[in-house]
Amino acid sequence: MKKLIFLSTLFVLVSIAPAQVSFSLTEGEAAVVYALPKTELCINVETEKVTQKPGMFYRYSERYLATNKVITSEKTTYSLKSIKVKTHAVADPKRTYKFEPTKNSLKTRLSVNADGLLCGVNVHCSAKMKMQEVNVSPSAENPTTPTLLPLGEEYMMAGSEAKLAEGTAKQIYRIRESRLGLLTADVEKLPADGASFTAMLEGLNKMERELTELFIGKTTTEIQTKTIYLTPDSELANQVVFRLSALRGIVTSDDLSGAPYYINVKPLIVPMDATNSKDKKGNSVLYTILPASTQITIGDGFNNYFSDQFFIPQFGRVLPLSEDLFKQQNLKIRIDQQTGRLLEIE
Repeated sequence: MKKLIFLSTLFVLVSIAPAQVSFSLTEGEAAVVYALPKTELCINVETEKVTQKPGMFYRYSERYLATNKVITSEKTTYSLKSIKVKTHAVADPKRTYKFEPTKNSLKTRLSVNADGLLCGVNVHCSAKMKMQEVNVSPSAENPTTPTLLPLGEEYMMAGSEAKLAEGTAKQIYRIRESRLGLLTADVEKLPADGASFTAMLEGLNKMERELTELFIGKTTTEIQTKTIYLTPDSELANQVVFRLSALRGIVTSDDLSGAPYYINVKPLIVPMDATNSKDKKGNSVLYTILPASTQITIGDGFNNYFSDQFFIPQFGRVLPLSEDLFKQQNLKIRIDQQTGRLLEIE
């Protein structure tokens, strides 16, 4: 019977071609496959959606409420509120290797997480941090159902929009007078306690607001968040990451109806003493990464709305660990799953 091949569940994406993987296994060979990480940028774009709807009596607002600051047509606008960037480690198919135990390292246990990322040697992988799901779709607005106006029979039976507007305006003025009477204690009977007094004021304010919106219109505001995923493999300079349309919100980078927002990804220089694996003497058994500190900025070409530095492993150098290291007893090696950096050798 053929020997079992001990492979870690490295690839979640089965579409990766075998030619891209930098290892090969022969039949009957026992080895553990692991990958070093690469960083995926999760760009959370928060926008503010403002919807304006005219009231049914907006034509009579100046006559009955003495104001011309009203909404006369339905309109929806979007504006940028904030940009935040999080990072997520995924397996790098270009930096995938096999670990073959030797006679001197038979007791060496390689730790690989469920995504195939290297965690260390003779240590347990830390629990995978679940990324918070971001609500991409806008929150549903509460449907507004038309309610009966608190008007008498004289106005409701008139059958005229102008007459209804007049009655609604008079009701608004009566509400204001009632509220003023409560606040100045100019009423025959005050509420029994503070809670009742507050409830009456809130009810009067709500009724006045709803009736006033029939003249000046209604404005609703909601916050929407969309996440854009980007995995940079090289330095980026002024690349359009998304566009924002004032009428449609966030659109794709190739949709010219929106204003462009650019991303710049600039890795800093990795120290020269971080030599390549070919410069090391002896056989290399395990590989780690010295990640590159990378400056990431996002803006509209005039102002930067996000700027921060991250350690990006795909821009860093691959560092080998010599085979002689694995001859030591009770060896423990800890590696950062997010960046591939060597954290500790015990």
